[in-house]
Amino acid sequence: MQENKQKVRQKNIFGTSVIVKAALLATISIVLTRFLSLMLMLGGLPALRVGFGSIPLIMSGMMFGPVIGGITGIVADLVGYMINPMGGTFFPGFTLSAALYGVIAGILFKNIKIQNMKINFNLVNAIVMVLFGIGLFIVMLTTNTLVYENGKLIMNDTSALPIIVLMFLVTALFIMIPFAMSSRFKKEDNKLNFDKIAFAVNITYVVNALLLNTLWLSILYDKGFMVFLPGRVIAAVVTIPIYTLIIFTLGKFVNLLEP
Repeated sequence: MQENKQKVRQKNIFGTSVIVKAALLATISIVLTRFLSLMLMLGGLPALRVGFGSIPLIMSGMMFGPVIGGITGIVADLVGYMINPMGGTFFPGFTLSAALYGVIAGILFKNIKIQNMKINFNLVNAIVMVLFGIGLFIVMLTTNTLVYENGKLIMNDTSALPIIVLMFLVTALFIMIPFAMSSRFKKEDNKLNFDKIAFAVNITYVVNALLLNTLWLSILYDKGFMVFLPGRVIAAVVTIPIYTLIIFTLGKFVNLLEP
């Protein structure tokens, strides 16, 4: 009996309806990424794409789980690059990042089912962002931006002071914004609360856009990690709340938690 249920579930994962909807989300992602996004320069290199192409990938993971979500990201990146490479070089790391948008969202909403948890994810989100701030501090130490000498913390490069201050202010904003916006857009039902979407967006964006994609850029252009990170962190202050608000709003009209 349980084996039959498992077979039905596996069949539904790759059902015609699911494939059609996932293909539509991949197409929307391609259009938003390759034709309706803006490429900004960081360190004299085209290293920051500002757009909304990741939103359909997150939605695919939320709706269909990590497998379909990951495939949607892979298809969107590969087909999108073939249609319009945007003057860039193909790098498989970015394909992995695109897949992880759907995989992480799928794990959170389909496997862990955070939408059913009676937890204030604003607090969880705050903890995650504190850990992110600690991670930034560690990066500064490993890149010798900050050094320990005679038991004291010394700034090795004084020009980095504004960047350091800005990064920690940004981390504080990441903590406060979900609290403020969650109270503004609070829903009575507990299925798709703003704080849970904010948590999912935060995790996917920090892992992919801020950490992995910055790493891929540093490898691709043979530049230091910290060359690209500050500008990407600044962009995240605006991007993360907007992503969260868009997904939350779409959730009023589209069933993002399909069985």
